[in-house]
Amino acid sequence: MPSSAPSPTVLSSARADGAKVGILWIISFALFIGNFRYPLCGLLWLFTMVFTPFYVGILTKSFADSQPDGKVSYGRAYSHSMMTVFYASLLLALAQWVYLQYIDKGFLIDRYASMLTDKELTTAMERMGYPKGFGKEMATRLREMRPIDIVLQLLWSNMVAGMVLSVTTALYASVRSHWK
Repeated sequence: MPSSAPSPTVLSSARADGAKVGILWIISFALFIGNFRYPLCGLLWLFTMVFTPFYVGILTKSFADSQPDGKVSYGRAYSHSMMTVFYASLLLALAQWVYLQYIDKGFLIDRYASMLTDKELTTAMERMGYPKGFGKEMATRLREMRPIDIVLQLLWSNMVAGMVLSVTTALYASVRSHWK
């Protein structure tokens, strides 16, 4: 096995930790949807979003502590953190697809489309330099998207965010593991 490939220990730990983060994200997604009807859900959703990087850092540090000498290199910590977010993203994508395909019935898209066509927002967008009718065009494009298209875009965004997030969580875990 090449040295750049994550070891099975990294992968098995990342799968388990990814499931934990994925469950947190599914709860967060449910809170996000609930925010449209119950404002308190929005506050809880925001909390889960802010908590995520810290939680991934805690899980990556726990992975470092589980190593035989209690130390982990930056590369292994980065692999663990990134793979944790990767697995969590897959779990969230599955939940989002099920929701959008079978449960939502257009609720979320209609909410966003109505926001994009709101008179106050369109006026503000025009003042910022967007062309006239931009919000309406975006709302039309949004309504044309299939649930799988939306989910794949969200999946990609989560994975890119995970790569960026992993830079700091891996640094935290690797430095902390060497300070014992």
